[in-house]
Amino acid sequence: MVVSLFSAAFSINSVAQEQSQTLILVGSELTTCTSAKLNNCQKETAIDGKSHNLYAVSNAQIKNITQHWPNNNVEAKTAVLKTLKTLLGKSSNSVSKTDLLWLWRDINNQQLESLTQQEYNFVFDMLEVPLLNKNDERLKEQVNTDFNIEVATNNILQFVSGSLKVNNAKPTMLAITASSRDPYESADVAQSLLAQSNISTQWLALTPALAKAITSNSCDELPALRNTLMNVYNREVIYPEYTKVEYALCKSGTNALVSLIKNSTGVMFNSGNAALTHKVLFDQNNNPYPWTQALQTRPVIVGEGAGAAIQSKVTGMLTNTTSLEALRKSETNANANANAGGLASFNFGVIDTQFSEQNRTFRLAATLNKNEVKNTKTEIQHGFGIDENTALVVIKSPEGSLMTVIGKSGVVHLTEQGKPLADSNNYRYSYWPASSVIDITNNTFTLSERTIEQALPAIKIPPLPVQRFSSILTNSKLRSLTQAMCLSQEQSAVAQQDEFIISLTATSDTQYHRVNAKEFGCALSNLELVIKSI
Repeated sequence: MVVSLFSAAFSINSVAQEQSQTLILVGSELTTCTSAKLNNCQKETAIDGKSHNLYAVSNAQIKNITQHWPNNNVEAKTAVLKTLKTLLGKSSNSVSKTDLLWLWRDINNQQLESLTQQEYNFVFDMLEVPLLNKNDERLKEQVNTDFNIEVATNNILQFVSGSLKVNNAKPTMLAITASSRDPYESADVAQSLLAQSNISTQWLALTPALAKAITSNSCDELPALRNTLMNVYNREVIYPEYTKVEYALCKSGTNALVSLIKNSTGVMFNSGNAALTHKVLFDQNNNPYPWTQALQTRPVIVGEGAGAAIQSKVTGMLTNTTSLEALRKSETNANANANAGGLASFNFGVIDTQFSEQNRTFRLAATLNKNEVKNTKTEIQHGFGIDENTALVVIKSPEGSLMTVIGKSGVVHLTEQGKPLADSNNYRYSYWPASSVIDITNNTFTLSERTIEQALPAIKIPPLPVQRFSSILTNSKLRSLTQAMCLSQEQSAVAQQDEFIISLTATSDTQYHRVNAKEFGCALSNLELVIKSI
């Protein structure tokens, strides 16, 4: 599939490697079978390896917490120490975090709930103990993609592997876990995802602490920088091999880091919080780090969830808000970081993830409103919403670019239609299911003729009932409604969420094509979507 997509757009042999690039942007963390996530595995699967973090309360840990309390909140510190001493008397065994939380709640649930995020992270990081095997080696979380319950994950991983091998007979991948609060904890899985495809993958210790230390010649301050910049503690005890790799990378210097990245075939950014990843791409003045361009120009870039969103030029506008809040013009917090910026490997518009499942259509729509992006230097005309366990693939070359969709569900494409009116907003809504190929011409995106020609015959289903569909921004209902319109060739539908009416209308530009036989396999092009408040 990889080779056919390349050849459909251009002759791959005629393109210089450094001038072509493949982006594989996944709408969520991949649902992967691991020793810690057996619910992602086929039934009766057993995988040896780390299944959970381990915690214990001891006098030594209580002393450590007493000496290194992270702030001046004496009241909270005193209350925590009192609880820990009570816990010490109840049990000396190591327990899971879930069990420790239940023990804590039994003693003083209100006090647990009153901890700030910093205090909570500090206490539990300090109480964590290494999980060791019988040889006193750290037990690692193990991955086995052969037992993945989600077939789409394997399809995406195979596409990643194929893309890497098209670019290099012996490709190498760097895994970046900066989207996680604890990037060391995420490293085991990140560097094992492609192991069964025989892709050489190395964890790149590019953390916010490393970025600061390597550019200020302060590598010996890495433990303190982890505390202040990342809100993680005690990691050198829990993940000593990874903190040693981080220190060695820091001591090697900026030029060595840039060279390491430039010598890789691809980079993979994990899911989590895009604001954290921003910290390893740009400094406190929002200037790119010396290695940012090297990351931006890798032949293959993979992003999961936040790692996909950060590939857009404009990011930070979609955090901490919902579609309903965006409709109510309450998204000021989301726009506070609008100038944050992303890697800009994806330069076609803004990306949102977990899209249909989290009902995010109208928060993405808000970014297309010119008034919402007045603080940015970029005018956003196109929005792309990627569903969970689904990837938007972009294949770029000097000859031209194309997109395709792989995985489980589909990708929404939104554009604003005309200027916002006082009482309504008007958009064009398209949905591209898995196996769709999208042509890109002059910054317009259309379902390819090849996809249309290979579409399945329409099926006969009853017309939609004449009614107003309620609570449309819950339970992926908007995707379900538009799919029903597509399959029934419906010309219009009306839905409601609280004080908002959403009208969906087929125009002369609207097209419906059943691209695949899956649940969300019907492609819609240019459905008119109008939002009005009652």
